[in-house]
Amino acid sequence: MLRMISLILCLLATACHAPVDSVFDSLDNQKDLSPADVEDDVFLSTLEGIHDIDPFSLLPTSPITWDTCSGVEGDHPCNIISPDQRGDNFGLYAEFGRPIVLDFSTGWCGPCRAAAQHAEEVQNVYSEHNVLYVTVLIETANGSTPTQSDLTQWADEYGLNDSLVIAGSRALLESGGGEWPLTGWPTFYYIDRNMVLRDIDRGYSANEIEHSLNWLVSL
Repeated sequence: MLRMISLILCLLATACHAPVDSVFDSLDNQKDLSPADVEDDVFLSTLEGIHDIDPFSLLPTSPITWDTCSGVEGDHPCNIISPDQRGDNFGLYAEFGRPIVLDFSTGWCGPCRAAAQHAEEVQNVYSEHNVLYVTVLIETANGSTPTQSDLTQWADEYGLNDSLVIAGSRALLESGGGEWPLTGWPTFYYIDRNMVLRDIDRGYSANEIEHSLNWLVSL
């Protein structure tokens, strides 16, 4: 009786283990002969030495290489990052490569409003030179810091579509601890394609803006 039980247990053990061994052997053999492995070997051979390459060396060189900035003619201006009338984020340095005029204005300044009436016209006239006209609205008519609604209202009032209006504040100005020196409203800063501050006009004169932009796009 014991021999019969032992024989049955042995047969059961063989029946349990044989399929398991067979399955693993089958998978191993299939893996060894897989065409995919041959393709992988060919692919990996093309990557030989790839880990020796610095991935950052493959990136284009940034044109923004300077460490200092100022509002002085001949220097690189300091970056300005602010929302515009469309709700998009404007970055001055992101516009590297195109001539830019920054119009620092306020809502309570009469000459600033006179300049705003012609901002879109100036933008359109110099569009072939890829000029960007940006109004930096420092304060609203009641002297408060502009909100998104204020930017939209200013753009709608003066029909500004391609010309941008961005929100500024007193903190941008030298008197507020910033880097942009102003002695009157409005003040225009002319920046060339290499992000160099070339000229500053204080006060509004349509003829002076035209003269300065003609010179700027000729550089």
